[in-house]
Amino acid sequence: MPINADKLHLWKADVAQSIDFYSDWFIRFAPDTYRKQRFIRTNDPLLSELEKKQLAALKRWLLRHGYKQIASEEVSNFDAMSHGTFTILPALSAGQKKARVKAPIDCMVKPIRTSKRGQPFVLEIKSSGNATTTSRWRKKEAQQFTQLEERYGENIGFILLFCGYFDPGYLGYVAAEGIDWVWEHRLDDLRGLLPGVRKAYGIEDTVETYDPTKLEAIERKIKNHLVSVTQRNLTFTATALL
Repeated sequence: MPINADKLHLWKADVAQSIDFYSDWFIRFAPDTYRKQRFIRTNDPLLSELEKKQLAALKRWLLRHGYKQIASEEVSNFDAMSHGTFTILPALSAGQKKARVKAPIDCMVKPIRTSKRGQPFVLEIKSSGNATTTSRWRKKEAQQFTQLEERYGENIGFILLFCGYFDPGYLGYVAAEGIDWVWEHRLDDLRGLLPGVRKAYGIEDTVETYDPTKLEAIERKIKNHLVSVTQRNLTFTATALL
């Protein structure tokens, strides 16, 4: 049973809420991130920081629900993992027998209880600050999914964890490739993947209810912030030229 890939009636609202979730983070953390990284050559320091945040949120969710983290060095293959464990940033053998590759992945989890769907699964972090970024990723995700299928067949699952701008067109492409996903703003969807999750007494993952009217206010804040940064840069440049 798919988690989100077959729920087209939720896609539009989920996209809007994911943009809201990303925009709220952007307003609070982007200025400091860019200031710290301004002298370092990197493709996109902001997305790098966002993906670290997503990975940390995923790790907290797993720990709260009874999972134990093991070092990636302890995982030569998923068969070596005990039930109820997860590992961050392992390199997993993938691809056909004559063309094996080491596929770096973000997180691998082995459910607490075995069941028909209790196989290990790979969770890949995906963050996007704009809708154009996602078009470059389509083939990458499909290729990674294919390599894992070629190596392990149905014995391993592949799930994407989204935060940011992922339009319905991109979601339709991913779903057509047989890939499912969860959203950072609704991590409890992972319960559908993890049979036998232990109850985390007294701990709840809180997600603010999405309010569509907030999006305009957030967009205004971003615009005002960018205008302010531009004005400061112009002032600095003018002063330096005097």
